[in-house]
Amino acid sequence: MSIPEIDPGDRGPEATQDVASALRAITLPSIEPFGTDSPALEGLPAYVPAPFQSPSQEPRSRLSVARTVYDSAVAALGAMKCLEDGVAACKAALVAQLMGAAAVEGQSMSLDPWQAGICESSAHSELALTLCIPERTAATLAHHSTELFNNHPLAFAQLQAGALSARHAWIIVDEVETLLETPGITAAQTAAFEQRLLQLAPGSSAASFAPKARRTRESLHPATISTRSKAAHAARSMTLAPGKDGMSWLTLHVPSLAAEGIWVKCTRTARALKNRPRAGADLGRDRGGDLASSPLARDTENRTLTQLRVDVAAALLLGQPPLPGFGAEDSASITGASSTPPGSQARPSGYAHGLVDGIDENASQEYLDQLAALQANLPVADPPLPEATVLITVPFLGALGITHEPAELVGSEACSGPVSLHIARKLLINAGSFLRVLTDPATGEPLGLHPERYQLREADKAVLRALVGGCYFPGCPNPVMDTETDHLLAYGNGGQTLLENLRPACKRHHALRHYKDDKNRHGICRSIDDPDRHNIRLRGWTPTVDFGGSVDWVAPSGRKHRTRRKDHQRPCYPTWLEKLLNPSAPPAVAQETAHGTSQPAASGTNTESNASPLEQLLVSYVKKHNH
Repeated sequence: MSIPEIDPGDRGPEATQDVASALRAITLPSIEPFGTDSPALEGLPAYVPAPFQSPSQEPRSRLSVARTVYDSAVAALGAMKCLEDGVAACKAALVAQLMGAAAVEGQSMSLDPWQAGICESSAHSELALTLCIPERTAATLAHHSTELFNNHPLAFAQLQAGALSARHAWIIVDEVETLLETPGITAAQTAAFEQRLLQLAPGSSAASFAPKARRTRESLHPATISTRSKAAHAARSMTLAPGKDGMSWLTLHVPSLAAEGIWVKCTRTARALKNRPRAGADLGRDRGGDLASSPLARDTENRTLTQLRVDVAAALLLGQPPLPGFGAEDSASITGASSTPPGSQARPSGYAHGLVDGIDENASQEYLDQLAALQANLPVADPPLPEATVLITVPFLGALGITHEPAELVGSEACSGPVSLHIARKLLINAGSFLRVLTDPATGEPLGLHPERYQLREADKAVLRALVGGCYFPGCPNPVMDTETDHLLAYGNGGQTLLENLRPACKRHHALRHYKDDKNRHGICRSIDDPDRHNIRLRGWTPTVDFGGSVDWVAPSGRKHRTRRKDHQRPCYPTWLEKLLNPSAPPAVAQETAHGTSQPAASGTNTESNASPLEQLLVSYVKKHNH
């Protein structure tokens, strides 16, 4: 199942189409399932007792058939591994070809350095959408593929032959790059090092090969350790990945010393909180008091050390010190009142005059309240609430407690999602200001802004971000707060400042969208200084809106990529209003209240005749638009 090598320079653009056609023509075999109920085992004995002359002469049995299928599957998987490696080599060559074509296009168009960077970024975006991977992953793939295909022919040949995997090849590329960044390294040393890595790669997993390659480089060239450390420090990062059930993964990639320090601080603080009730109980016993009546004897910390460690880290990152301001001398008061001499406690708790192992700690009223709740045997389930700027859309009827619609955390697809009304109401209490958004009570669709303006006020921008939810480029994970405002139809071409003509775009994709305008980084058309550029037509990304409001992005290659339109939640009406709007509907089942208890779905007392003027107006509007 080999693919003939095709040089695009031989026959022009149709050569790449030939590769695509050849790849689409590949047909893989269909694999049938095999198990205890397989038809091939019907009527066969479990096994045939030995002896028999040779395994090839063993009579058919369920055991012999299973072993034959097992051996065949192992052989097929070995062939599949070689095929996957060959496909990875072909993929790397195509990616390198794509990036080379983008570079030639930029050079032919006489792009300035900033435009050339946008052109390369555009290629990364198209690669990401075509392969359904993040853009950062696409940029890394483009770099590795270009380096491997152009500068490492031996490693590429081994990948093509199935002797090593793509991950092995990327490790070789990275280690050789580190070696080349070290002063004084010659081409002969680089070639010898790469040859050594190619000898170590076969037969090892990528996870075991990576430390082998690193140790080999460090043993042969110790000076590269400093180079690698600097590069690793420059790559420090924080990433956010979505989880399930309203949870997310927040990952820090930091120097080891910093990570150890963070871990130790969170662990010590968590242990201090964990040991606090036990220390108080011992203190009450030592005083001869009634243990059952002691407040601290009733104080039970039911969170595990792992949960406490996470809560401490979250509170610190949100600017809320996680520890209450009580001293080490006395445990009788949750607010920190001291009535015993220092050092009289039964066992050390980690606190001493506002210090935890020498680290300053300040009081946090939120955690004081949580500890007080624990002391009263009340559940503490609420996370620390952020003091940073976040956007949360709260249904008006839900905020008043009339309905049970969830609020919505506004952001990218990676971090957006429903928020319980209990948490949303707490945020509303602490909010310094609100942004009013008029929506259609029947459909939930937002109403228009100010079509006569070009620039939006900051409040209008915040409203747009809240309603749209994030950068409108397909798959963009940038937070909604980091976006700019883009007119789908340019304002100068008659585009109005309306919700249907506005989208938030991150700075990167905003520049990508206007790449075709042939402007420099300062927004000035290059044709002003160079009239010959009037005849140049750059290929770029073009957003188009369909009748339903969804945006299709047309890539430079002509492929279309659709962004998922944010669905506006239809309002959830009180049961009495729902019955007025649809009298034939069956009775609703009991609903959950905000406090977790069930209540009847219908109130039974509200009618259109005794409703308030506001309720009658709402009924009239919804009836009109529902028919």
